[in-house]
Amino acid sequence: MSDNDVIHVALAFCDPKGTYARHAAVTMASIYENAQGRRVDVHILHDETLNEKNRSALALLAHNYHQSVDFIDVASNFEELKKRAQSLPLDGYRGTMFRLFLSDVLAADKVIYLDCDIVVEMDIAELWNVPLNNHAAAAVRDVWTLDFLNGKSVPWRLGKVWDLLGVLHDSYFNAGVMVLNLRKIREHYKLSDHVLEFYSKYRRCITLHDQDFLNWIFAGDVLLLEERFNHINASGVTKETLRGSIWHMAGGSAKPWSSYTRQFVDDLYWHYLRLTPYCQDENELIHLILQGMAASPLMHIHSSDCTRRLLKQLEDDIFRAHIWKIPPVLWKLFLKRLSRLKGRRREQ
Repeated sequence: MSDNDVIHVALAFCDPKGTYARHAAVTMASIYENAQGRRVDVHILHDETLNEKNRSALALLAHNYHQSVDFIDVASNFEELKKRAQSLPLDGYRGTMFRLFLSDVLAADKVIYLDCDIVVEMDIAELWNVPLNNHAAAAVRDVWTLDFLNGKSVPWRLGKVWDLLGVLHDSYFNAGVMVLNLRKIREHYKLSDHVLEFYSKYRRCITLHDQDFLNWIFAGDVLLLEERFNHINASGVTKETLRGSIWHMAGGSAKPWSSYTRQFVDDLYWHYLRLTPYCQDENELIHLILQGMAASPLMHIHSSDCTRRLLKQLEDDIFRAHIWKIPPVLWKLFLKRLSRLKGRRREQ
């Protein structure tokens, strides 16, 4: 089998509690089950938090499907980036930042990047075979942009951030599923350098750190794909319409392992978990489902601890409202417009 017949897929995560590798296994199992005989090389970007037990489980999963997986420790890449940074808030986004090193650590010309809250309910070759037409990346519009195309207004603060970043309101994409043209990125972009520039300018304005950066750096150089390649909106879905999409369980606490918010779609997570080394039989599957639901802050046994948990939830909700980002965004937009005005006057 030649290299041209190989589909390259990358996953990236940080796993300090040792619980996140299981979700990566679900994504891998869904790819393998639907690959229809194609060879899929999965590349896992990780750091020291990937323990030996989880590493062995992921390797066994690939072996069971006669596929290959390789583990790429990018901790040193990340630490080097931190040294070059000054006060950039990278640690909280460590796992998602790992994808920025793909062009440095992979020799392939192209790769599909996937978040680990994803189930691939289609042949991944369909996405792999989409012509990039020399774009640096291919991705699907995010839910806000899709709503905008359907006549809804973009949330005010988001619209201001996109204006600041130079991203058109009909083009902001979700970075959870991307096809990356690694050859072009190596030749025309130096992502680690640009991320430092980006954070120095906009870190007080943004909330979706790596996604905002990727939209900024690839603005005008991204191929926008059909929604089915990164399906987030599950409203109206039926068992019959599940097939043919890559389902992305995006959203803070709305994950299938801790809540049930997407009928039929969340079921897929448990279906594919059963096919991994993390679940040996149906009894264990039931136990894992109940254990996950019980761990959710929205489902618990009533106790004196409830008040503390509700206050913590309120605090998190206020933080996610991003109200503290508005003044820096408006100030940056003012400076940007002032710079343009001065430029026009000089031209006159």
